[in-house]
Parts: sequence; C-alpha cells; structure tokens
Amino acid sequence: MRLLYLLPLVSLVACKGAPPAAQPVAAPQKAAVTQSVHAAAVKEEKLPAVIELSGTLEADERSEVASSIAGLVTEVAVDVGSKVKKGDLLVRIDRRDAAMRLAQATAATAQAGARLGLAPGGAFNANKVPEVQAAREALDLAETDAKRAKALVEGGSAPQSQLDTAKSRQEQARAQYEATLNGARTSWAALQAAKAAQDITEKASADTDVIAPFDGVIDAKRVAPGEYATVGKVMVVLVRTDPLRLRVDVPETNAGSVQIDGDVLLTVSAYPDKVFNGKIKRIGAALKAQSRALAIEAEVTNTDGALKPGFFAHVALVLPGKDAPALLVPPSAIGTSGSAARVFVIQGGVAIERIVAVGRNWQGLVEVRGALKPGETVATDSLDALTDGANVSVK
Repeated sequence: MRLLYLLPLVSLVACKGAPPAAQPVAAPQKAAVTQSVHAAAVKEEKLPAVIELSGTLEADERSEVASSIAGLVTEVAVDVGSKVKKGDLLVRIDRRDAAMRLAQATAATAQAGARLGLAPGGAFNANKVPEVQAAREALDLAETDAKRAKALVEGGSAPQSQLDTAKSRQEQARAQYEATLNGARTSWAALQAAKAAQDITEKASADTDVIAPFDGVIDAKRVAPGEYATVGKVMVVLVRTDPLRLRVDVPETNAGSVQIDGDVLLTVSAYPDKVFNGKIKRIGAALKAQSRALAIEAEVTNTDGALKPGFFAHVALVLPGKDAPALLVPPSAIGTSGSAARVFVIQGGVAIERIVAVGRNWQGLVEVRGALKPGETVATDSLDALTDGANVSVK
C-alpha cells in the first residue's frame, strides 16, 4: 500500500527532468587604444633626375707603415681603431745602436774637419789649409833661390852647379806643394763622405720612431713589443677615412652625363634612413672591356666616421639639366622595419604601413619612392608605437 502511494511522486519528478546546465558569461571586450600623432602631407616636386647604381666605399688613402731600419721593438703606441694625426708616434724601435753609430759618425766628421783646419760651418779653400800654405811658401822660396842662382851664374859670380842645385830644389818644392794640395782636396772629399755618413746615421736614429704619414685610423696592428723588426716589416696599417672614396661603374649609355663635381647621393644598409652626399672627383679614361662601364670616383665627407671602408652603397647619380617629379616627406616620417624604410599613411583614422625607398635630401625634406600618392597624410612622430592597422588620431 505504501509503495503504491510513492509511485506518483517518482513519476512527477521524472517528468520534470534535470535542471538546465549553466551558460558561460562572455568577458567584456577592451576598447582599442588610439595613438595620437602629428602628421604631414606628402609633397610632390620636380627634382633633378638620377641614375640608380651600386658602388663600394673605400679608404681615401691606405698605407702599410713599415720599418726603414732593423731593431728591437720597444713600444707600440696604437691599436686597432686608434685615431692618429700626421706625425704621431706609432711604433718605437730601440735607438741605442743608432745613437752609438751617430756618435761615431759625428766624431769622424769632426776629425776630418780638424785635419783641414776648418771651423764648424767654415768654407773650404785648399790654399788656406796650413800644410798647403807651408808648401806654397817653400815653393816660393825655392823659386826665388833659383832666380838668384841664375843671375849669379849669368854674371860669372857662381858656378853652373849652384844653378842646377837651385832648380832641383825648386822642382822638389813644386812637387811637394802639388802633393800637399791634392792631399787637402782628398781630405775635403773624406770630410764630405763623413758628413754623408753622419746624415745617414742621423736619419737612422730618427727612424727609430715610426710616425703616422697622414691623419687616419689604425686598421691593423702587426707588431708587438719585444719583436725584432727587419727592414721593410709592416708594423701597422693606416687608413684615411675622411673623406671616403666611392667607386661606381656607370653604364655606357649614361657615361656622357658624368661630370666632374657632379652630385652623388648614397645610402648604406647600416643607416637605411640616412642619405649621404658626395661629389664626383675622378673619371676613368676608358670603359671597361667586359662590363662596358665607365669607372668613376666620388668623394664622400665622413667627419663623424659613420661610414666605413668596404660598405656597399646604393647610389643615385644626379643627371645635369633633367628634372623629374618626386615625392617628399619630412625626415621624421621615415622609420625602419628590419633593414627597410617605412612610413605610416593615415586613412580614416587608421595607420597603414608602406615600405619605401629613401632618396635624396631636398630643402629639409626627404625623397621617398614607393606606394604613395601626393597629398596623402603620413605620421611624423611616435612611429615606434605604430603598427599596420593601428587606430590613430592627428593632433
């Protein structure tokens, strides 16, 4: 009876079923951040036309500074990257041997001068040498005696033998005078040789200090204190990096447009958003047979040392007398994306990234080439905070 009473209650619960499962509640979405930026319009102007080429930067001068004497290296005053001025000490070689040889040569010069009776810096006159003067006086006396003996013989006051003796003494005195005169001249030649030897030893003594031949930067150091340097051993490699030489091959079709002092613009991968300027200074005499190209060299100022010899350069050779439309933006509108330059175009409150190639500087603006149109608006600050598709507002 009790079981029958519970059946309706169980049926009622079964009909109602299990309660529904709870539904997940979506989290509130965060509003997108809007970046506030300054902006400027893309301008179009006519600029001189250019030829786009490639080139290589090289040092203006490169010297493998070598030793002109042999000796022990006692000091190396520079290292790789050291900046030096012309005349600065690079390497010092032991000067004791050179100093002793110089003292010996100086003494030999003084001795040779003393033989001639010369004061330091005095002019040479062979007849002023004491030995020559004495020989000349002896010759004059012998000639006088010969004349006197001749007169006595002719007057019958002296025998012929006296005249013969006087003439013999005269000839001996003349021979002695000529020998003494030649000896003085030989001593003068020896003095000149001693002075030359002294000059050589003075140079050798000075050459113990190896100095910089021009202003530049040390590119390599090839010696250390304690090494024995032989004549001709390269001690350091010195390069002049201001200005640099830009070497470019111009195609035959454009060779006629190249002029001395023509403008050259270049960029390098190390500074993709910076344009460097140069001037054509040297033009090859003939085209290269294989490439049919004309080699030219431009000088590029490198006061801050940013450019390095060996850099590959993208070159724009400005053609005289030709203008072409170009797009210009402020320098601050150009950012970088890896090794490429970029700008952000603002359209409908959204920043759109455009990859561009940077050209020349022009009246405070920078030429750009890419998917841009005149009049488009580009961001000029906060570029690092912008991404493609970011919301922006113009200040």
